[in-house]
Amino acid sequence: MKYGFFIGCTSQNDSYENELSSREILTYFKIDYADIEDQNCCGTPIKNTKYELWAFLAARVHALARKQGFDAIATICNGCDLSLAELEYELSQHPDLREKVNKALAKEGLQYDEPLPVRNILTILYEDIGLEKIKKHVKHKLKKLKIAAHYGCHAIRPTTITRPDDAEQPTKMQEILEVLGAKAPTYPELLDCCGANIIGVNPEKSLTAAGTKVDIIKQRGYNGICNICPFCQKQLGNSQEVAGRMIQKDLKIPSLYLTQYIGLALGLDEEALGLQMNLTGWKSILGK
Repeated sequence: MKYGFFIGCTSQNDSYENELSSREILTYFKIDYADIEDQNCCGTPIKNTKYELWAFLAARVHALARKQGFDAIATICNGCDLSLAELEYELSQHPDLREKVNKALAKEGLQYDEPLPVRNILTILYEDIGLEKIKKHVKHKLKKLKIAAHYGCHAIRPTTITRPDDAEQPTKMQEILEVLGAKAPTYPELLDCCGANIIGVNPEKSLTAAGTKVDIIKQRGYNGICNICPFCQKQLGNSQEVAGRMIQKDLKIPSLYLTQYIGLALGLDEEALGLQMNLTGWKSILGK
């Protein structure tokens, strides 16, 4: 299977380490992928205000990927993954919209007939590569770590379409962390939102939600957080200082992408994994 790699806006701007570490892991395990040329935003930020434009943007990504000969689309952002994955369901509910979208696409010589499979980085890690293969390549077990997995809302919902993991009891990220040698037990607040969806309209409540979750994670004895989405990482990782001020707590705790944890366990180059861009004191997890 050849993947069309969809980078997404956030990972190209202020979450470059997500793209770096994802490419590093996909390349290491010889996943066949290449960038979708001339790709655009997935449309997520405008879906609620410019629904037809959202549909066009998401359909254009599918049309480009199919025209360029890819078998599926690989995503590294939960928001992008959901946007591209739910397009066909939405168009099936609005047949007239499909016609409008294709009329606009035709101006570029593109056509949206049916969607390509959309696979989140978590799905690729868990299903394409697999736990056993990852385990065989581990060189430095993360034995001293108790990591709190954070799946993010869009990785498990809505249930009307296939999502990377179960909506009520997701386990895939934790299973991967455990084959790296870490402990990753479930905790009651596992499914709590990071608050990213309301950061633009109510930053105080958004960051309070993020800070509350990070604080609970620390109270439960975890010494690391694991994300698969750049929005979640910004909330639970990069924003720890300001979120801490919101709830008047010290929230310093390493927060990394799943691909970065994997890379560390495999002994890959820290800079190649983008760890120099991490803002949460990640070296403490290695005793540095």
